[in-house]
Amino acid sequence: MSEYELTSLIYELFRDMDSQIEFWLQATFAVVVAVYFAGHRLSVGLRRFIAVMYVAASLQAGLRWVLFLRRSIEHRNALELMGASDIPTTWSLVVAVTALLAIIFVGGVGGTVYFLARKEAWLKEGESAD
Repeated sequence: MSEYELTSLIYELFRDMDSQIEFWLQATFAVVVAVYFAGHRLSVGLRRFIAVMYVAASLQAGLRWVLFLRRSIEHRNALELMGASDIPTTWSLVVAVTALLAIIFVGGVGGTVYFLARKEAWLKEGESAD
């Protein structure tokens, strides 16, 4: 591949990484909103199924993001091996952004699963959890 093709591919991977996070955020809010409005009509089994599917989709999204990151690093190494200059990057910012994304991801998955497991969300308005 040429320098131009590798650089373009790297930027496409960055866009894919961003869209993967965006998709995961949309899925998270969709699950929360759906369970909020329909929670009292969902059986325990259905809530568990939703939780398992959400965790599986989140795990898939997280793993794809890591895969995109690894591919972008490999392509950047290929750029350097062919004698081209690497894409200018402040690695401390990359580490900070990646750490923040990990915190958002783990917190979002944990919070959503907690929300699905809350018995208060299973009740109609005005009913008591006792």
